[in-house]
Amino acid sequence: MNLKELRIKQNNLRDIETQLKQEFYGLDDIINQLINTIGPWYLFNEAQTHPLIINLWGLTGTGKTSLVKKIVHLLDKDQAFFRFEMDNIKNKDIDTALTNAVDVYEGDDYIICLDEFQHLRTIDQAGSEIKNDLDFNLWDFLDTGEFEHISPYYDKNDYLLQYNNLKVWISNGFKLRDGRIFFEDQPEHLKIYLKKRYQKKNENSVEYLLRDQRHDLFKLFKDQFDNILDFEKYYYNSNEKELLNLIYRASKRKRNAEKGDMSKSLVFVIGNLDEAYQMSKDFNPDINADAFYQLSTRINITQIKDALKQRFRNEQIARLGNNHIMYPALNKSAYQAIISRHLDQISYKFRELYQINFVFDNSVHDMLYNNGVYPTQGVRPLLSSLKTNIDANIGQILSDQHDLEVTADQIKISYKSGYYIVDYYNSESLLKQATLSVQADLDDLREGTDINKQAVTAVHEAGHAVTSIALLNKIPAQLNSTTADQYQDGFSYDLEKLELITKDDLINIAARCLGGLEAERLIFGEDLISLGSSSDLKKATGLVLKSLYENGFGSKTGFYGIKSPRNKYQLSEAVPDLQIEAETLIREAEKIAKNCLTQEKVLLLKLSKYLSDNHTIDKQKIKTFIQNYGSHINLDQIEKNQNKQDHLKLLKQSWRSIPKEFLDVDERLILNIKKVLIS
Repeated sequence: MNLKELRIKQNNLRDIETQLKQEFYGLDDIINQLINTIGPWYLFNEAQTHPLIINLWGLTGTGKTSLVKKIVHLLDKDQAFFRFEMDNIKNKDIDTALTNAVDVYEGDDYIICLDEFQHLRTIDQAGSEIKNDLDFNLWDFLDTGEFEHISPYYDKNDYLLQYNNLKVWISNGFKLRDGRIFFEDQPEHLKIYLKKRYQKKNENSVEYLLRDQRHDLFKLFKDQFDNILDFEKYYYNSNEKELLNLIYRASKRKRNAEKGDMSKSLVFVIGNLDEAYQMSKDFNPDINADAFYQLSTRINITQIKDALKQRFRNEQIARLGNNHIMYPALNKSAYQAIISRHLDQISYKFRELYQINFVFDNSVHDMLYNNGVYPTQGVRPLLSSLKTNIDANIGQILSDQHDLEVTADQIKISYKSGYYIVDYYNSESLLKQATLSVQADLDDLREGTDINKQAVTAVHEAGHAVTSIALLNKIPAQLNSTTADQYQDGFSYDLEKLELITKDDLINIAARCLGGLEAERLIFGEDLISLGSSSDLKKATGLVLKSLYENGFGSKTGFYGIKSPRNKYQLSEAVPDLQIEAETLIREAEKIAKNCLTQEKVLLLKLSKYLSDNHTIDKQKIKTFIQNYGSHINLDQIEKNQNKQDHLKLLKQSWRSIPKEFLDVDERLILNIKKVLIS
């Protein structure tokens, strides 16, 4: 490949990158990584000696497979692309499929897609090997690109038989011209035999090798011919003896071609790893998509390999290589862009076909988002909602024109409380207005919450938020007083987690857990606290006991547990004493939560009021409330100290106590300079 060809290919990759970013929202970084990683395969394929493996991991419905398919199409490599769902039953004979791929595609730059790879686990949760039905040696294939070339039962080495037959014919005067058997060129006895063999009574000639046979022969000599045209030119110019020699060499090569070779291939391994993407288990549609996005961007290659260790053996993971690309969850703007594009396409199509301009109000966009987006499930639920709530209703909206006896050139659609409000216009004059019911199940669930129950939940979640802010410098990413999730009344979603929990932090974390219950006590009184704090109490109790039993936070040093055969390597005698200490700590946390909420009662009430009137509040809005209504807390100090702990500062202070004779040369020099500066 010359420099000009290289530049053309490089420009092509850049154009593909630009086009992909226009089509796939929220995946710019992923597209950059993919294009950069496939570059060597695309630009210097002839130098590749083993498959290039790219692993794509992420939540379902985030565009992994569709992005790969689009790249293949833009590279103009559709014929080189072979996709397999890695289900043991579906791909039991994958080697046969790859053999067919070799037969179908003439190049070496195959693109293999091994989709749903998580289903191909080789060990169970206990680490024991699982027997699966996949006969194909996948792991050797990933390592070398070689596989057993499975020939059909009729595809034995016929070249040797063909060679022997042709050799006998030549000894009897056989002649070949332009790749054909001309009967008039043959001796009389051979002419009679050949006409019977080929069942040609009236024709003057017959092809010695048919097109498919020539193609199969060419594939055995791809190292000698650049393409099929060069091979056929040689074939048609060969006489019978030259062809005899070619077939003899083909018989030898056929015997050696027992393995398929895809060493120059590009292999995409695609899967969903719930062990790494732990948020995938949360189906709550009310959790902010941006929060899930932020969490997913923190997943790294170490977490991916740890997740793979729960499904595959170490040597198998090693063969997947280090090209692991972690897909983020889609953020809110990506979902909104998908909705906008779909509505724009609807408007464009009907403007072109029927000269009617559809205009969708922002309320329609919001309804589609609120009822179609499940952040951990990707685009599929949203696309389903778009079909149900938009595509299926457009025909009804158009046909209603006739019932209303109007002819519109513009139709404006807005949404309110379960109905589309459809305004029909002509020349900017309103003709008629109609309503159309919409299936908005999630809105119905949210709106169906009892207002008294919402008030209790508002106070409870505000209590968690205030204690988190005041005691831990952690501002929740989101608070909800209602939710479409039937298993929750509301929730406080914390994106930031403490990286390091100290003994000082323990009681404040426990106080945060108790903040919801204590807020109810403070606002409603003891007799009106409600059921719903069991998970908070369980979390606080579990954290305190674990800290005392297993981490030496209590008066006893050791690893403690309830006496049982399972806990034979744990101490147990002091457990009753530690349980008493745990109860004392929990009571102290209760007092801390109560005092905190009393001090910040204005902030608590303001947050509660907002959540009584609204379903949710985000982090930015909470910051505004802190700024305006915080009594003993300051937003600047919170943001400054949210991740601040004093371990490094104290360690540096301790270094000063090291005797001079143990200091390094540079440390002594710095110490002397400081003394000079001070003096």
